[in-house]
Amino acid sequence: MKKIVLIGCGAMGGAILSGCLKAGVWKKEEVFLKEHSPEAGAEKAARYGVQTASEQDIAEASMVILAVKPNIIPSVLKEISPLQPRRVLSIAAAVTLADLEGSLPVGTEVIRVMPNTPAAVGEGMAAIAPGSCASADFAEEAETVFRALGREAVVTERQLDELGALSGAGPGYAFVIIDALADAGVLIGLPRKLAIEAAAQTLYGAAKMVLETGKHPAELRDQVTSPGGTTIAGIHAMEQKGIRAALMDGVKACLAKSDEMAGK
Repeated sequence: MKKIVLIGCGAMGGAILSGCLKAGVWKKEEVFLKEHSPEAGAEKAARYGVQTASEQDIAEASMVILAVKPNIIPSVLKEISPLQPRRVLSIAAAVTLADLEGSLPVGTEVIRVMPNTPAAVGEGMAAIAPGSCASADFAEEAETVFRALGREAVVTERQLDELGALSGAGPGYAFVIIDALADAGVLIGLPRKLAIEAAAQTLYGAAKMVLETGKHPAELRDQVTSPGGTTIAGIHAMEQKGIRAALMDGVKACLAKSDEMAGK
């Protein structure tokens, strides 16, 4: 029987667990959960209808998922390393494959993943970077997990860091943009609730058009910007204020901070 051990069940760990159960990737009897305390572990396990994890479960697991904060990773690795887990998948930001592999027994299959919070609603984007010992089968298993939560891409570790600055932090950027558009709606006379709904649905619909049509965003933009029209007037005003440069600089700053945290 497949045995999945999930260490940490906060926002992202919970999203992974609920998404995989809902999609049928995992069965409840296959999942074992470990939290920072036995009480927290028992409460979360009861909430999701899964089991709490013992040391034996970790040793026998077909995959151990580390879904804890980066500062907790060293202590978790120290705890599980003597148990010789076969496959370890980490979603901790700025904890490199070298860090993970260096803290686990030689030959342990390791994969890093950078998911994002829309995974909680089945619309996530995950970057998957296999380690030096990770098998193709393990990489495929990781893809299956994160495909259940949205979209996924197998990349190099450097690309994972770069995608972390784009899609990992991207929901934060998107929420700022939605909030700003909603403020604009209020400024011109719309009720706040309606302005937020309109801004969010517009970005959602526009993103869906990019993904489903396969067209370049510039081509889709051209389709809605009539010569001398209202949309191009609005875009022109935003470009004058540097919207494009601001977004590009934000992603660069995020990557620089990630590199700093990883000691690069």
